[in-house]
Amino acid sequence: MGSERQERMKVLGARLRALRAEAGLSGAALAQGAGVGQPTVSKVGNGRMVPSSDVLERLARALLLDEATSREMRDLGLTVETSYGRAQ
Repeated sequence: MGSERQERMKVLGARLRALRAEAGLSGAALAQGAGVGQPTVSKVGNGRMVPSSDVLERLARALLLDEATSREMRDLGLTVETSYGRAQ
């Protein structure tokens, strides 16, 4: 995995962690609210996984993000995905 891709994944993860903290949610609470597994939230938050657009949308809804912030998250995910291919 390229170092630029890893950096972009870390940026996405850091943003998710910050938004989760702002919302006052634990990783488990966010996962439950989004209908995804807690390991998924952990992997994304630690920059080890690029979530699908569906998962990003679920996370955004669970975080009650406004449209601009939701778009920011989608764009961060898409930047990693389309520039470098899906994470395996």
